[in-house]
Amino acid sequence: MKRSIFCFIILLCSATAALAEVTTIKMSVPLTDDQKKELENYTPPKWPGGGEFPAPGENCLYCHKGIAPIRAHDSKMMEKIYEAGRKVGDPNGCVVCHAGTPTELYNKDIAHSGAPKGNMLQDYSPVPAALQVNAKTCGQCHEYQTYSTHRSIMNSDSGKIKAITWSWGLSLENKDHKYANHAIQDPDGTIPVYGSAQYKDYMATMIDQFPGQFPTKLEKLPAVSMENLKEFPQQAAYSQLRGCNKCHLTSKGPSERGRYRGMGCAACHMMYSNGAYYEGNDRSIDRTKQGMPMVHAIQATRKSKIYINGTELSGIQVSTCGACHTGGRRIAATYQGLMPLGSSYNRGPFDRFGRPQQKTSGATYKYLRDDVHHRITEDGTVKGGMLCQDCHTTGGIHGDGNIRATTLAAVEIECSDCHGTPTAYPWELPLGFGDEYQKDLSQAAPRGISKDLDKEMASFATVYPPQDGYLLTARGNTFGNVVKDGDKVILFSANGTQYDVPILKELRKTDKWNSPEKAKTAMIGVSRHMQSLECYSCHSTWVAQYYGYKQVYDFSKQSIDWLESSEVVYKDGTTAGYRGNVLYTPGAGVRSDYSHIGWITPVLGINGEGRVTPLTGVIQTVGTVFGADGNTLMFNEVAQRSNGVDAITMAPIAPHTTSLAARECFDCHGNSQTAGYGQDNGAYDAMPWIPRILDVVTAKGAIVSKHSIEQIPAIKKLHGDFMQILDKDGNQLMTVDSHWPTSSPLTSEQREKMDRLRTCQACHSQMPDMDNASVSMVFLANMADVLNITYTSGVDHANLVAENNLLIAWIKTIAIFGALILIPCVILYILWRWRKKSHAQ
Repeated sequence: MKRSIFCFIILLCSATAALAEVTTIKMSVPLTDDQKKELENYTPPKWPGGGEFPAPGENCLYCHKGIAPIRAHDSKMMEKIYEAGRKVGDPNGCVVCHAGTPTELYNKDIAHSGAPKGNMLQDYSPVPAALQVNAKTCGQCHEYQTYSTHRSIMNSDSGKIKAITWSWGLSLENKDHKYANHAIQDPDGTIPVYGSAQYKDYMATMIDQFPGQFPTKLEKLPAVSMENLKEFPQQAAYSQLRGCNKCHLTSKGPSERGRYRGMGCAACHMMYSNGAYYEGNDRSIDRTKQGMPMVHAIQATRKSKIYINGTELSGIQVSTCGACHTGGRRIAATYQGLMPLGSSYNRGPFDRFGRPQQKTSGATYKYLRDDVHHRITEDGTVKGGMLCQDCHTTGGIHGDGNIRATTLAAVEIECSDCHGTPTAYPWELPLGFGDEYQKDLSQAAPRGISKDLDKEMASFATVYPPQDGYLLTARGNTFGNVVKDGDKVILFSANGTQYDVPILKELRKTDKWNSPEKAKTAMIGVSRHMQSLECYSCHSTWVAQYYGYKQVYDFSKQSIDWLESSEVVYKDGTTAGYRGNVLYTPGAGVRSDYSHIGWITPVLGINGEGRVTPLTGVIQTVGTVFGADGNTLMFNEVAQRSNGVDAITMAPIAPHTTSLAARECFDCHGNSQTAGYGQDNGAYDAMPWIPRILDVVTAKGAIVSKHSIEQIPAIKKLHGDFMQILDKDGNQLMTVDSHWPTSSPLTSEQREKMDRLRTCQACHSQMPDMDNASVSMVFLANMADVLNITYTSGVDHANLVAENNLLIAWIKTIAIFGALILIPCVILYILWRWRKKSHAQ
């Protein structure tokens, strides 16, 4: 009896508490009469794409009157959403993505809670595209994409994690990838979930060859262990990564200018301005609040039109990619011709109020030169530019279902896929050209073209007329937006324009090169360039470079742990990071800066594909760590591998700074910096292990003042300047790429071919104004004076060298052939004389 009374009391208390909660919800922020009147009288403008919601002004649209449809009303996507919504009592389909209680018109909290019976998503979510819930929202139609995106590098950050932990001196035993932002597995094996049959075969071979770059699982990045921090201060890498990995798709990302974005699929498919203000027609959305998409509409392909402020847009905007990709290697900025200078630099003009340039994505910028694909001109007129997605395939971006731990593992395209080579059209090249990874393709069959689209692409992307057929990527997938039309190649941009792609074989046939002499010399005269170099090794005329990243980590402080903050998930799909209830990790970066940055001629090396590529600094950690007690645990440390090679890295990069005009030959040939020997063969900043003093010193440099300090402290384990990867004897000093075992400095054979030391002296040491001038040189000089011939200009000098080389070549050829003829004749003559003499005897 007592137990029954006790249970009844507990039940009564629970019911009372539940009733109180419901009462509290019902009493919260109901609409005022004025607000109701405004909503009822508001007539929003018609959606420019035509059509309207099935039940305008009803359910959710009572408050959200004027909101844009997530896609055009007559699109297949909206038809499916409307159909799914009708089945659960919401003809406008809002609950299909957001859930909620659509019949509640006057109370925001009630409307934004729960879900109709039978709805896939069971609780209201303001972030339906977040990876935490998108299997029940986006995944209703896009199952493969949501599955793949969870395993993509944009969610795992595994490549970045490897690069930073390596640079701090962790996991230096091999270039395998072990960690991700979150524990990730690939349960269905190594076969991609989508892609052509030949792509799947291609990837199966690649995965077998490089299991460390295509792992079947990744462990969650470890947390810092304060117990062994003193013995293991390199754990600062874990703190750094937990504090800076804000861009991964499970996170909302930082709320700052240029970095606002959505979660999960919305990170790419919802459009945010730099300031992240709402600019649509929904009166219920606060236009003064930051962190909002510009309009409630998906950006995707050409058929996904967005109308905003009187402008029609299609495709995913470069600025959207820039929300994440202005960090790291800064690709989104450099593609637009902008060099990020870092937060401590300001090199631009002040504004009209005398203020410095406003930071965007954490940086100020200097304009240098657009990538030619970003600003395409035809007949001297700017026609437009390409979007990132025009080259980068859906599988390369979303992932293909396998874990691809590095950028190079994910990217399936090469320049030659569209442009071909001077001797082959794109369809005449074999699969894997430019993506060789040390494979011999000399006997491989041409890749051809395809009339068929991948099923996923045909279902969701804009389908363009195939003409003769669609071109194929280096790994065998179909370019749905690039077609063959006779000997022409046409690219359909997602932004609504189309371009005729320059084809190298056609340029050779018609001799319509932009720079005929340079093009023929580099690509035809020295055909080896096309076999061993990335196209952008020559056609990227500038590269953003950041050397010597000096960092101070202090474990008496804490910093935001963006990884743990995204794993605290509430029932509405939001996270602790989204709500601002962030978690913290021990350690905080209290100071960081680069030794120097610039866009100077880059060092060249060999990337994972085995091709010569530009290198850049980016992650070259010089670490200082303070313990929780304030004591210094590590000071200006540069990690080293067991073989003595510095762990700081020169990383292969596709700079996205392409220009029609290529770099000059002497940028590489005869340039010790390009070859990897450092500035002027390592002459500058050559001894960083010696501290520098600017004070009273003796003739031999001994310090006199008791109050002197080191002006430049020593970095004891740094071998040379931050761009020197080889010493004068060719010994490797620094890591080239922390991701692929096939990466390396240039080979000794390649460096020998580039070496042009004493080339000028070979001729000019014999010139007449020299004491040891030869008779022939004096004679030629006198003849040149009589005939008034000079070779002072570069063109005249080049012609002279070419004429001399040609003349000498002919002389040597004639001499060789003459010798080949003369020697047998002499031998025959000797034999004849010997025989004649023998007969005479």
